[in-house]
Amino acid sequence: MALTSTETQLEQAAQLIESKQQADGKFPELAELLHASSSGEYEAAIPPEWQVVTKRRVVALPDALFEQYDLLECRCFMGLFPEIGRAWITVDHRLFLWNYEDEGDFYSFEGQEQVIVSVGLVRPRAGVFVEAVTHVLVVATPLEVFLLGVGHKAGARGGEVTLYATQISVAADGVAMTSIAGTRDGRVFMAGNDGGLYEFEYRAADGWLSRRARKVNLTATVASYFVPTFLAGRREAAALALAVDDERRLVYVLLQDASIRVYWLGAQGAEFVLAHHHRSVGSAAALLCPQFNEGTDAPFEIVSLHVIPRGESRALALVAVTGGGSRVYFSTEARAQRLYGGGTGAARPAAFEVVHVRLAPEGGAVPRALRVHAAFCGGGTALLAHAWSEDHDAVVGAAPASAQIAARAARQPRAGLVELASAARVEGRTWAVAELGAAPTRSELDAARTRNDLATVDARPTRAFAVLTNAGVTVLEQQRPVDMLRALLAQPAVADAQLRAFVGAHGLDETCAMCFTLLCADGAARAGMHVQGAARRVLFELGGVPRVAAAPAFAAAAARVELSGRHDGLALYLARVLQPVWAQAALAGDGARLRVGIAPAALAAVQERLRRLQRFIGDNQRFVPDQLNQPAAANQALKQSHDAARCWHAEAASLAALYELLVHAAEAAAFLGLLADFNLPAVSAALAPEQRQALAGTPFGRLVCGERAAYRELIVALIASQLRQHVSIASLSDVLSQRCASLFSVADVALYKALEALHAAQACDEGGEAAALAREALGLLTGIAASLPVAQLRDACAAFEALAQPGAVAALALACAAQSDPQDAALAFWRDGAPAGDAREAAYRRRVACYRCVLDMLDRRDAAPDARFLQQLPRDDALFQFALFDWLLERGHAALLFQMHAPLVEQYLLVEPRTPEKGDMLWHFFVHAGQCGKAACVLRELACARDLDLALARRIEYLSLAISNAKVAVDAVRTRGALPAEHEADGLGALLRECEDQLEIAQVQLEIQQQLRAQDAPEAPALDRRLYTVSELYDRFAEPLRLWDAMLLIFRASNHDDAELVADIWLTILRTVLDDSQRTGLMAVGSKVAQLGARLHPSAAAFPPPLIAGILLDLALERASEYTPGFIGCTLLQARVPHAAVFDALSALYAKRASQPGSAAAELLAREVAALASSWVDANGLARSPLDSPGSPPPDESLPVMDVDSALSQYIINATLNNNIDLKNELQRVQSRLRQIF
Repeated sequence: MALTSTETQLEQAAQLIESKQQADGKFPELAELLHASSSGEYEAAIPPEWQVVTKRRVVALPDALFEQYDLLECRCFMGLFPEIGRAWITVDHRLFLWNYEDEGDFYSFEGQEQVIVSVGLVRPRAGVFVEAVTHVLVVATPLEVFLLGVGHKAGARGGEVTLYATQISVAADGVAMTSIAGTRDGRVFMAGNDGGLYEFEYRAADGWLSRRARKVNLTATVASYFVPTFLAGRREAAALALAVDDERRLVYVLLQDASIRVYWLGAQGAEFVLAHHHRSVGSAAALLCPQFNEGTDAPFEIVSLHVIPRGESRALALVAVTGGGSRVYFSTEARAQRLYGGGTGAARPAAFEVVHVRLAPEGGAVPRALRVHAAFCGGGTALLAHAWSEDHDAVVGAAPASAQIAARAARQPRAGLVELASAARVEGRTWAVAELGAAPTRSELDAARTRNDLATVDARPTRAFAVLTNAGVTVLEQQRPVDMLRALLAQPAVADAQLRAFVGAHGLDETCAMCFTLLCADGAARAGMHVQGAARRVLFELGGVPRVAAAPAFAAAAARVELSGRHDGLALYLARVLQPVWAQAALAGDGARLRVGIAPAALAAVQERLRRLQRFIGDNQRFVPDQLNQPAAANQALKQSHDAARCWHAEAASLAALYELLVHAAEAAAFLGLLADFNLPAVSAALAPEQRQALAGTPFGRLVCGERAAYRELIVALIASQLRQHVSIASLSDVLSQRCASLFSVADVALYKALEALHAAQACDEGGEAAALAREALGLLTGIAASLPVAQLRDACAAFEALAQPGAVAALALACAAQSDPQDAALAFWRDGAPAGDAREAAYRRRVACYRCVLDMLDRRDAAPDARFLQQLPRDDALFQFALFDWLLERGHAALLFQMHAPLVEQYLLVEPRTPEKGDMLWHFFVHAGQCGKAACVLRELACARDLDLALARRIEYLSLAISNAKVAVDAVRTRGALPAEHEADGLGALLRECEDQLEIAQVQLEIQQQLRAQDAPEAPALDRRLYTVSELYDRFAEPLRLWDAMLLIFRASNHDDAELVADIWLTILRTVLDDSQRTGLMAVGSKVAQLGARLHPSAAAFPPPLIAGILLDLALERASEYTPGFIGCTLLQARVPHAAVFDALSALYAKRASQPGSAAAELLAREVAALASSWVDANGLARSPLDSPGSPPPDESLPVMDVDSALSQYIINATLNNNIDLKNELQRVQSRLRQIF
């Protein structure tokens, strides 16, 4: 999505953010994914060893509980209460509440003598218990059921739990309660082993005609009270489990015969009506899914029931997990309601039917033929406890494959459910599985983001589960795609194929968004340095480039620009960070007062993530691409170059807009937090009603990118309230300027006051008062000089000049220059020769613009420059002095330089101690004075100085500048033409030649240093200390350290002729390349010769073509399978050897090596000469005009055509004698082309 010219960048960035948020909100809901009657598709993860859930920690049962278990006489039960962070365990009549977060902490209750058969945790009824009771523990024995109050205080390591005796109980009448559940308004339901369903009713005190507590059999008929038990007939199937749906006001009851009853509690939750009884769940599932075969070899079994919240699915209400690991989904709506809507939240269910069957997980490490005895389903995740062995269970996890689902949803109207599955072994037999942490009610968009594991900005897993076994509690964490990427990047050597497969599966933009999640995590969740480095490499190396999208056929619109995955990943991550607050009202109110409309915790979390993202982008400046550093290829068409530049410009513009939105959003969050700290309701009372109305209800997104004038009024009211309380606003101003720079700046206040003072001074008739106002304005402006814009600086300087205050002009301009560049980066930039593209150039340009205010004032003065005034200007700004020197030289006032006794003159610069800075100023002084010869001498001395700590690159720069100045000096001297000038020119010429020779040797020294630094060699720093001679470089570095390339460069620089040594070096270099298994054989050899030869040619000492051709011939014969005709000649030509020299080398080799005309060497060399001639004809023959006569000379005489033709004739004869028909035909074809054209 590229920026358009009709909208501001910030608005376009906001639209991009909103489009990403809307795309996240369109992730299919569960019913849409399960639109078919059955499904069973599971995908393999990347990497394959990735798990849906991983073990975070294992907490063994305390020894004291094991000792109690050894005392068991009758029954033992256990389960989980994640609401209070406890596991419950019963051993006969004893009840234990174990804090598995604190491991050894448990609470024991032994206040009764009966065997406990069931325990449940429910919400208390309103008005019955004291405020400290947050939950009610329902304990059931065969004789009675009683209540215990539970006070839970949340905190670290499980918090605190206190039990309160309530004296509330009812008789159980010999019925063992198998399951207990409660509603959110305090109703308590119990399932009995007699098939009955009971309600435990209780209140604060006994009534006149009613007891405080009673047990009501909700399923008994009137006749059952009068018919004796032995005449009652068949007994109802026992109830195994209860599940309460508070949203739909339903209670689901699982019976022992695998049937399910549905009871409706009424619209107000006070009734109890049997709505449906599904007696044939297994048969209905088999009809929907032919592959469903549970119940054929063994009785069909349902392990557990799990309510599906409306936020997760509107049409699906319940999922039942079978003993074989399948999931059976039910709906309480009729088909028409499911398809077209219209159902209400608490209405009596119109139906209860099986609508989808999800087959058991399979593939990978998932066991076959699952035997599930405990399960959890919620939030799209399923955890199934499978009996692995007698001592171990396998927890099989299944979770949606969000990337694959999103990709399919984008391609087709309806996408099916695809899940990832894995298995984790746990010790012991599983009793219960529960999710840790509360699951708050979510909006529809939040629910979509919860279903989509990609839509996350948390670097740590956000969902954890507890698996209770008879050995302890195993805490599992659900892994998301970002955790998958973290595991992939954490590998010591990231497999490129796996990484590209991950990108292919999840998309480049989603992968980049995950990288931002890892790189911008907080301290506790921050990935290791290795993972961060790998994530950064993925962003910058695999993040893609912008390109022009392929336009559809016959499309009339202009080609669309597709931005990089790195850009889209940033937009996606930023959209997800802002999503919790983007659409919320930043400020809310009742008409008279305003308050912050976003929860402080949510605001702080968003602000912290924005700051971390801002810090990351600030630390990685190359994140915003510079299209100037992306040159088109040399042979690229003009249109392609224009398209590439347009794409990079669009990318840079969009990234800049996103960064601006990021900064504004962080400041807006900080601003709202500041308002909350400074008592916003009281401050807003001072605003006009229409201002409060304009502010109330404005979404956070509009605060970020909309009109901010109303918020500025709020800031003014905040400052006024502080002043009314006689409180200094200094600290408030500091906080506002630091956190909300785009909304408020202290500099604005000072600027407006200063300009007002200047206008008052201009209107003042009395000189003393005008001067005092000018001094006041100068003091205010000097205090904000660092942030004063250049345009307003010019206006202020013009006002001071109109008041006849030239000193104020100079003081203000120089203060702006100094405060805007406290590190003197501009001076260093100027001393370094003002390199192009340097980051310091901006500081330099600002300082020059400040100095221009003083120089323009001097230009407007009628008289000549006053030396006394110039001497009074500050001398501590060296860059200003140089600017002043330039101005004087340009205006023809060079004599004033010596009248001023300025500190930056030649006599001062020659004073010891000698420093690089002084040397730089000195040669610049000579250049300004037109003494380029002296400048060249100074530069050479700086380059060769051994007492100065200079990098080798800086010394080379000095030599280059010395050569440039020496050339200018020689040309200037020779232009004069006098005899003394000739002697001076000779001296400068000698200096020029010495500098050129030294530069050539220094470049060799630099290459040696770069090679040593690449090897982390300890000798590398020594090459910075001084410039070495050729002999020193060879003896101390190149030869002992076997730097073969450098040795050849030294031979070229020194013109040292040692043919045998050069041959050994070349053979060593090329043999090393050829034997390297990571290289491409002869192709790599050719590339090496071409690359090195281009630097060495035409040095016969370091690069003799006959020698190189001979080595290449030997290697080509050795690797005959890799050889292609023209290899030797093409390689030498790429090394910039002329055609004629290549032909001479090949001819000499043929005469020397091809003693047998039919040998392999002879045939190879003949083909090489043919290929060389053909190449030369292609390069030069086509340039001839069709009108040229056959005898006219060719445009390039670099190849001796007659000699080549003669050689080809000889080779043809030899090929004929050796009956080599293919070679003969090839040679004749080339000879024919050569004769025809030339």
